[in-house]
Amino acid sequence: MFDSIIITAANEAQAKGYRAQTSGDSRVVVIADPGGRRVGSLGATVNALVSIEGLSGKVLVCHSGGDARRTPGYAAMGKAFVPMRDGRSMFAHIVETMEALPMPEAGGLLVCSGDVLLDFDYASADLSKAGVTGVAYPDGPFQAQRHGVYVVEGEGAGHGVLQVKDFLQKPKVTEGSFLIDTGIMFIDWPTAVKMKSLPIAGDIYEEFPKMLLEGFAPFNVNVMEKCGFFHIGSSRELLNELGDGNVYVDSVGCELDLAGGNVVTNVPAGRFDRLSLGRNECFTCLPVGEDGWYDLKYMLDDNFKSDGLWERHGLAEKMREIDYSRLLAMRNHGNSLKEND
Repeated sequence: MFDSIIITAANEAQAKGYRAQTSGDSRVVVIADPGGRRVGSLGATVNALVSIEGLSGKVLVCHSGGDARRTPGYAAMGKAFVPMRDGRSMFAHIVETMEALPMPEAGGLLVCSGDVLLDFDYASADLSKAGVTGVAYPDGPFQAQRHGVYVVEGEGAGHGVLQVKDFLQKPKVTEGSFLIDTGIMFIDWPTAVKMKSLPIAGDIYEEFPKMLLEGFAPFNVNVMEKCGFFHIGSSRELLNELGDGNVYVDSVGCELDLAGGNVVTNVPAGRFDRLSLGRNECFTCLPVGEDGWYDLKYMLDDNFKSDGLWERHGLAEKMREIDYSRLLAMRNHGNSLKEND
Protein backbone atom coordinates (compact mmCIF):
# COMPACT_ATOMS: atom_id res chain seq x y z
CA MET A 1 0.00 0.00 0.00
CA PHE A 2 1.38 3.38 -1.00
CA ASP A 3 1.55 6.07 1.66
CA SER A 4 1.22 8.77 -1.00
CA ILE A 5 0.26 8.80 -4.68
CA ILE A 6 1.36 11.75 -6.78
CA ILE A 7 -0.16 12.51 -10.17
CA THR A 8 1.72 15.03 -12.26
CA ALA A 9 -0.18 17.39 -14.55
CA ALA A 10 0.90 19.81 -17.26
CA ASN A 11 -0.80 22.85 -15.73
CA GLU A 12 -3.27 23.91 -13.03
CA ALA A 13 -6.28 23.50 -15.32
CA GLN A 14 -5.41 19.87 -15.97
CA ALA A 15 -4.54 19.39 -12.30
CA LYS A 16 -7.99 20.67 -11.34
CA GLY A 17 -9.56 17.98 -13.49
CA TYR A 18 -7.39 15.24 -12.01
CA ARG A 19 -8.24 16.39 -8.48
CA ALA A 20 -11.95 16.23 -9.29
CA GLN A 21 -11.56 12.66 -10.55
CA THR A 22 -9.50 11.43 -7.56
CA SER A 23 -11.27 13.24 -4.72
CA GLY A 24 -12.23 9.94 -3.09
CA ASP A 25 -8.65 8.88 -2.28
CA SER A 26 -6.98 10.95 0.45
CA ARG A 27 -3.55 9.57 -0.52
CA VAL A 28 -3.63 11.25 -3.93
CA VAL A 29 -1.87 14.57 -4.45
CA VAL A 30 -1.97 16.24 -7.87
CA ILE A 31 1.02 18.45 -8.65
CA ALA A 32 1.05 20.69 -11.72
CA ASP A 33 4.22 21.57 -13.59
CA PRO A 34 5.36 25.05 -12.55
CA GLY A 35 4.78 28.06 -14.74
CA GLY A 36 1.85 26.56 -16.63
CA ARG A 37 4.11 24.71 -19.05
CA ARG A 38 5.30 21.12 -19.36
CA VAL A 39 8.74 20.52 -17.89
CA GLY A 40 9.22 16.87 -18.86
CA SER A 41 8.91 13.75 -16.74
CA LEU A 42 12.25 14.30 -14.99
CA GLY A 43 11.35 17.90 -14.29
CA ALA A 44 7.92 16.82 -13.02
CA THR A 45 9.55 14.23 -10.75
CA VAL A 46 11.97 16.79 -9.31
CA ASN A 47 9.12 19.27 -8.90
CA ALA A 48 7.15 16.64 -6.99
CA LEU A 49 10.12 15.92 -4.73
CA VAL A 50 10.54 19.62 -4.02
CA SER A 51 6.81 20.08 -3.43
CA ILE A 52 6.08 17.28 -0.96
CA GLU A 53 6.93 17.59 2.71
CA GLY A 54 9.20 14.90 4.05
CA LEU A 55 10.64 12.17 1.84
CA SER A 56 9.73 8.85 3.41
CA GLY A 57 7.47 5.85 3.06
CA LYS A 58 6.27 4.28 -0.16
CA VAL A 59 5.37 6.87 -2.78
CA LEU A 60 4.05 6.42 -6.31
CA VAL A 61 4.58 9.12 -8.95
CA CYS A 62 2.29 8.65 -11.94
CA HIS A 63 3.18 10.91 -14.86
CA SER A 64 0.02 12.14 -16.60
CA GLY A 65 0.95 15.50 -18.05
CA GLY A 66 0.13 14.71 -21.68
CA ASP A 67 -2.60 16.42 -23.72
CA ALA A 68 -4.12 13.13 -24.97
CA ARG A 69 -4.40 14.75 -28.40
CA ARG A 70 -4.68 11.46 -30.26
CA THR A 71 -7.62 10.43 -28.08
CA PRO A 72 -9.70 13.62 -28.21
CA GLY A 73 -12.74 11.81 -26.84
CA TYR A 74 -10.99 11.72 -23.46
CA ALA A 75 -8.68 14.73 -23.74
CA ALA A 76 -10.69 16.63 -21.12
CA MET A 77 -10.49 13.74 -18.65
CA GLY A 78 -6.93 12.63 -19.40
CA LYS A 79 -5.87 9.20 -20.65
CA ALA A 80 -5.21 8.01 -17.10
CA PHE A 81 -8.95 8.25 -16.46
CA VAL A 82 -10.21 6.34 -19.49
CA PRO A 83 -12.72 3.80 -18.11
CA MET A 84 -11.70 0.18 -18.48
CA ARG A 85 -14.16 -2.62 -19.21
CA ASP A 86 -14.94 -3.02 -15.51
CA GLY A 87 -15.90 0.65 -15.22
CA ARG A 88 -12.86 1.62 -13.18
CA SER A 89 -10.35 4.09 -14.58
CA MET A 90 -6.98 3.14 -16.02
CA PHE A 91 -5.46 5.07 -13.12
CA ALA A 92 -7.20 2.79 -10.58
CA HIS A 93 -5.77 -0.22 -12.38
CA ILE A 94 -2.30 1.32 -12.52
CA VAL A 95 -2.29 1.93 -8.76
CA GLU A 96 -3.51 -1.61 -8.12
CA THR A 97 -0.79 -3.18 -10.26
CA MET A 98 1.99 -0.96 -8.91
CA GLU A 99 0.97 -1.86 -5.35
CA ALA A 100 1.63 -5.50 -6.25
CA LEU A 101 5.35 -4.71 -6.61
CA PRO A 102 7.39 -5.69 -3.53
CA MET A 103 8.99 -2.39 -2.51
CA PRO A 104 11.73 -2.34 0.17
CA GLU A 105 10.69 -1.76 3.78
CA ALA A 106 12.59 1.52 3.74
CA GLY A 107 10.26 2.67 0.98
CA GLY A 108 11.20 4.89 -1.91
CA LEU A 109 9.83 6.56 -5.01
CA LEU A 110 8.20 4.42 -7.69
CA VAL A 111 7.74 6.19 -11.04
CA CYS A 112 5.37 5.03 -13.78
CA SER A 113 3.42 6.30 -16.78
CA GLY A 114 -0.26 7.21 -16.57
CA ASP A 115 -1.22 5.82 -19.97
CA VAL A 116 0.15 2.26 -19.84
CA LEU A 117 -1.00 -0.86 -18.00
CA LEU A 118 1.63 -3.56 -17.58
CA ASP A 119 1.16 -7.27 -17.05
CA PHE A 120 4.07 -9.28 -15.62
CA ASP A 121 4.96 -11.33 -12.56
CA TYR A 122 4.88 -8.45 -10.09
CA ALA A 123 5.69 -10.60 -7.06
CA SER A 124 9.02 -11.70 -8.56
CA ALA A 125 10.29 -8.13 -9.04
CA ASP A 126 13.37 -7.07 -7.07
CA LEU A 127 13.66 -3.38 -6.23
CA SER A 128 16.02 -3.85 -3.29
CA LYS A 129 19.25 -2.52 -4.81
CA ALA A 130 20.61 0.90 -3.82
CA GLY A 131 20.16 3.77 -6.23
CA VAL A 132 17.84 3.46 -9.22
CA THR A 133 16.33 0.26 -10.59
CA GLY A 134 14.41 0.12 -13.85
CA VAL A 135 12.20 -2.74 -14.96
CA ALA A 136 12.59 -4.33 -18.39
CA TYR A 137 11.75 -7.46 -20.34
CA PRO A 138 13.24 -9.12 -23.45
CA ASP A 139 11.59 -8.55 -26.83
CA GLY A 140 12.42 -8.11 -30.49
CA PRO A 141 13.30 -5.14 -32.72
CA PHE A 142 9.68 -4.09 -33.31
CA GLN A 143 9.27 -3.04 -29.65
CA ALA A 144 12.88 -1.83 -29.38
CA GLN A 145 12.27 0.74 -32.11
CA ARG A 146 9.38 2.19 -30.09
CA HIS A 147 10.74 2.23 -26.54
CA GLY A 148 13.79 2.77 -24.41
CA VAL A 149 16.26 -0.13 -24.36
CA TYR A 150 18.54 -1.16 -21.50
CA VAL A 151 22.02 -2.46 -22.28
CA VAL A 152 23.71 -4.61 -19.62
CA GLU A 153 26.97 -6.46 -19.19
CA GLY A 154 26.83 -9.95 -20.69
CA GLU A 155 23.69 -9.85 -22.85
CA GLY A 156 21.66 -13.03 -22.49
CA ALA A 157 22.93 -13.51 -18.93
CA GLY A 158 19.39 -14.27 -17.80
CA HIS A 159 16.82 -12.55 -15.65
CA GLY A 160 17.16 -10.80 -12.31
CA VAL A 161 18.85 -7.52 -11.35
CA LEU A 162 21.71 -6.49 -13.62
CA GLN A 163 23.95 -3.42 -13.78
CA VAL A 164 23.10 -1.04 -16.60
CA LYS A 165 25.89 -0.33 -19.09
CA ASP A 166 23.94 1.91 -21.48
CA PHE A 167 20.41 3.12 -22.23
CA LEU A 168 19.16 3.68 -25.79
CA GLN A 169 16.07 5.55 -26.99
CA LYS A 170 14.18 3.87 -29.85
CA PRO A 171 17.25 2.38 -31.56
CA LYS A 172 16.96 1.70 -35.30
CA VAL A 173 17.46 -2.06 -35.12
CA THR A 174 16.12 -4.83 -37.33
CA GLU A 175 17.05 -8.03 -35.55
CA GLY A 176 18.05 -9.42 -32.17
CA SER A 177 16.66 -9.43 -28.64
CA PHE A 178 16.55 -6.29 -26.50
CA LEU A 179 15.69 -5.30 -22.93
CA ILE A 180 12.61 -3.12 -23.36
CA ASP A 181 11.95 -0.38 -20.81
CA THR A 182 8.53 -0.70 -19.13
CA GLY A 183 8.59 2.89 -17.86
CA ILE A 184 8.79 1.71 -14.24
CA MET A 185 11.67 3.20 -12.29
CA PHE A 186 12.31 2.73 -8.57
CA ILE A 187 14.39 5.41 -6.81
CA ASP A 188 15.59 4.93 -3.25
CA TRP A 189 15.28 7.85 -0.83
CA PRO A 190 19.00 8.81 -0.67
CA THR A 191 18.95 9.20 -4.47
CA ALA A 192 15.58 10.99 -4.42
CA VAL A 193 16.93 13.53 -1.89
CA LYS A 194 19.91 14.11 -4.15
CA MET A 195 17.55 14.68 -7.11
CA LYS A 196 15.97 17.67 -5.37
CA SER A 197 18.98 19.77 -6.41
CA LEU A 198 18.48 19.01 -10.13
CA PRO A 199 16.92 21.57 -12.50
CA ILE A 200 13.15 21.21 -12.97
CA ALA A 201 13.43 20.12 -16.58
CA GLY A 202 14.15 17.11 -18.76
CA ASP A 203 12.88 13.60 -19.44
CA ILE A 204 13.35 10.88 -16.86
CA TYR A 205 13.81 8.30 -19.63
CA GLU A 206 16.38 10.34 -21.59
CA GLU A 207 18.36 12.84 -19.52
CA PHE A 208 18.21 10.92 -16.23
CA PRO A 209 19.74 7.65 -17.53
CA LYS A 210 22.66 9.70 -18.87
CA MET A 211 23.19 11.21 -15.41
CA LEU A 212 23.03 7.79 -13.80
CA LEU A 213 25.53 6.32 -16.26
CA GLU A 214 27.86 9.22 -15.43
CA GLY A 215 27.77 8.27 -11.73
CA PHE A 216 24.86 10.21 -10.22
CA ALA A 217 23.68 7.01 -8.48
CA PRO A 218 23.93 3.22 -8.94
CA PHE A 219 21.87 2.15 -11.97
CA ASN A 220 20.36 -1.31 -12.24
CA VAL A 221 17.61 -3.00 -14.20
CA ASN A 222 15.37 -5.83 -13.06
CA VAL A 223 14.79 -8.06 -16.10
CA MET A 224 11.46 -9.87 -16.07
CA GLU A 225 10.81 -12.95 -18.21
CA LYS A 226 7.94 -11.35 -20.13
CA CYS A 227 5.58 -8.40 -19.99
CA GLY A 228 2.30 -7.43 -21.59
CA PHE A 229 1.42 -3.82 -22.49
CA PHE A 230 -2.03 -2.24 -22.59
CA HIS A 231 -1.82 1.20 -24.14
CA ILE A 232 -4.47 3.46 -25.64
CA GLY A 233 -2.50 5.73 -27.94
CA SER A 234 -5.16 6.68 -30.47
CA SER A 235 -8.90 6.69 -31.13
CA ARG A 236 -8.52 3.58 -33.29
CA GLU A 237 -6.81 1.74 -30.44
CA LEU A 238 -9.63 2.88 -28.15
CA LEU A 239 -12.12 1.42 -30.63
CA ASN A 240 -10.28 -1.89 -30.92
CA GLU A 241 -9.12 -2.38 -27.33
CA LEU A 242 -12.17 -1.20 -25.38
CA GLY A 243 -14.89 -1.21 -28.02
CA ASP A 244 -15.92 -4.08 -30.26
CA GLY A 245 -13.80 -2.97 -33.19
CA ASN A 246 -16.80 -1.35 -34.83
CA VAL A 247 -18.16 1.16 -32.30
CA TYR A 248 -17.13 2.49 -28.91
CA VAL A 249 -19.70 4.44 -26.90
CA ASP A 250 -19.27 5.80 -23.38
CA SER A 251 -21.62 8.07 -21.44
CA VAL A 252 -24.02 9.04 -24.19
CA GLY A 253 -27.55 10.25 -23.46
CA CYS A 254 -29.28 10.16 -26.85
CA GLU A 255 -30.33 7.84 -29.66
CA LEU A 256 -27.50 6.93 -32.03
CA ASP A 257 -27.33 5.98 -35.69
CA LEU A 258 -23.80 4.75 -36.32
CA ALA A 259 -22.30 3.60 -39.61
CA GLY A 260 -19.29 1.92 -37.97
CA GLY A 261 -15.81 2.95 -36.94
CA ASN A 262 -17.33 5.39 -34.44
CA VAL A 263 -16.05 6.61 -31.07
CA VAL A 264 -18.73 8.56 -29.17
CA THR A 265 -18.08 9.87 -25.66
CA ASN A 266 -19.53 12.28 -23.12
CA VAL A 267 -22.73 13.42 -24.82
CA PRO A 268 -25.13 14.83 -22.19
CA ALA A 269 -28.77 13.82 -22.07
CA GLY A 270 -31.06 16.39 -23.67
CA ARG A 271 -28.46 17.89 -25.98
CA PHE A 272 -29.59 15.77 -28.94
CA ASP A 273 -32.61 13.56 -29.57
CA ARG A 274 -30.68 11.56 -32.13
CA LEU A 275 -27.07 11.71 -33.27
CA SER A 276 -26.17 10.26 -36.68
CA LEU A 277 -22.55 9.60 -37.61
CA GLY A 278 -21.12 8.33 -40.87
CA ARG A 279 -18.38 5.78 -41.32
CA ASN A 280 -15.34 6.58 -39.10
CA GLU A 281 -16.93 9.74 -37.74
CA CYS A 282 -16.43 10.36 -34.02
CA PHE A 283 -18.00 12.77 -31.56
CA THR A 284 -17.59 14.18 -28.08
CA CYS A 285 -18.94 17.15 -26.12
CA LEU A 286 -16.76 19.42 -23.99
CA PRO A 287 -18.40 21.32 -21.08
CA VAL A 288 -16.76 24.70 -21.53
CA GLY A 289 -17.39 27.35 -18.91
CA GLU A 290 -20.43 27.40 -16.64
CA ASP A 291 -23.05 26.46 -19.21
CA GLY A 292 -21.48 26.08 -22.65
CA TRP A 293 -20.84 22.93 -24.67
CA TYR A 294 -18.38 22.54 -27.51
CA ASP A 295 -19.39 19.81 -29.96
CA LEU A 296 -16.30 18.19 -31.40
CA LYS A 297 -16.77 16.01 -34.47
CA TYR A 298 -13.64 14.37 -35.84
CA MET A 299 -12.52 11.40 -37.90
CA LEU A 300 -11.25 8.17 -36.38
CA ASP A 301 -7.67 8.61 -37.61
CA ASP A 302 -7.37 12.35 -36.97
CA ASN A 303 -4.49 12.64 -34.53
CA PHE A 304 -4.77 16.33 -33.49
CA LYS A 305 -1.00 16.27 -33.08
CA SER A 306 0.50 16.88 -36.51
CA ASP A 307 -2.55 17.76 -38.59
CA GLY A 308 -3.26 21.14 -36.97
CA LEU A 309 -6.71 20.15 -35.68
CA TRP A 310 -5.83 20.80 -32.03
CA GLU A 311 -5.03 24.40 -32.90
CA ARG A 312 -7.90 24.77 -35.40
CA HIS A 313 -10.43 23.86 -32.72
CA GLY A 314 -8.65 25.99 -30.11
CA LEU A 315 -8.50 22.98 -27.79
CA ALA A 316 -5.55 24.20 -25.71
CA GLU A 317 -7.68 27.12 -24.57
CA LYS A 318 -10.87 25.08 -24.22
CA MET A 319 -9.14 22.47 -22.03
CA ARG A 320 -8.32 25.25 -19.58
CA GLU A 321 -12.03 26.15 -19.39
CA ILE A 322 -13.47 22.67 -18.83
CA ASP A 323 -16.10 22.59 -16.09
CA TYR A 324 -15.24 19.31 -14.38
CA SER A 325 -18.20 19.42 -12.02
CA ARG A 326 -20.52 19.33 -15.04
CA LEU A 327 -18.41 16.72 -16.83
CA LEU A 328 -18.42 14.34 -13.85
CA ALA A 329 -22.06 15.00 -13.04
CA MET A 330 -22.96 14.07 -16.61
CA ARG A 331 -20.87 10.89 -16.45
CA ASN A 332 -22.27 9.90 -13.06
CA HIS A 333 -25.84 10.39 -14.25
CA GLY A 334 -25.73 7.01 -15.95
CA ASN A 335 -26.16 7.97 -19.59
CA SER A 336 -26.21 4.84 -21.68
CA LEU A 337 -26.06 3.79 -25.30
CA LYS A 338 -29.29 3.82 -27.28
CA GLU A 339 -28.15 2.65 -30.67
CA ASN A 340 -30.45 1.97 -33.60
CA ASP A 341 -29.21 -0.30 -36.34
